[in-house]
Amino acid sequence: MRLKLPLSSAGLHPLEHVLGLTAFTAGAVDVLSFAALGGVFASAMTGNMALLALYTARGNWHPAFASLVCLAGFALGAAVAAWFAHGRQAPRALAVLLRAEAVLLALFIPLLAWLGPPGGRLLTYLPILPLSTAMGVQIIIGRKLNLANVPTVVFTSTLASAVTALADAARAGHFVLPADARRQAMALAAYLAGAFVSALLAGFIPFLAPWLPLFSTAAAIFRHRGACYPSGPAATP
Repeated sequence: MRLKLPLSSAGLHPLEHVLGLTAFTAGAVDVLSFAALGGVFASAMTGNMALLALYTARGNWHPAFASLVCLAGFALGAAVAAWFAHGRQAPRALAVLLRAEAVLLALFIPLLAWLGPPGGRLLTYLPILPLSTAMGVQIIIGRKLNLANVPTVVFTSTLASAVTALADAARAGHFVLPADARRQAMALAAYLAGAFVSALLAGFIPFLAPWLPLFSTAAAIFRHRGACYPSGPAATP
């Protein structure tokens, strides 16, 4: 089931803001985890599995173990969030899941400050868990939000869909993209923006970088509070 959002000349619907802000969070988290947690991706599990294979083949056991912890945390977050969201209406499920993600992102900040990047001690891998678990929760948020089939943490299929829509529009002789394609493009741009801002902070103001995903998730919570859901959500093809 997908929500049909009312078209408005006033700008984006609050749920579209949530889509963009969660995509921004994913970009920020991927750069942050790669830069601060030993070369792993906390949200992009396809890339993380490729890194796991690479590190294992080279005998780089510390980053390989960090990749395993990422995979475990992501799976845990997705499983618990899916169990909670099952059968619940989108407004209630999204409100709780967004807050759960924010709590996990907030927990990551003191753990990273206390333990630092992953290293020889087992305890130093602990900061990876809340960050990757938060991204597992976020993929269920994307599915419950269900706008333009954008999961907000995996963007390969989103990029393919947006490019296909652009090619179809070009073949038809016009460049007026459908709403789904515009949302997909917006999510891709938001992911790239989150990654770029996170990289800038990591390079120039590193103590602020861990706070960026929390700030964008807090903004998503605020925008979700202002969302008006259609009284009768309808399935769209």
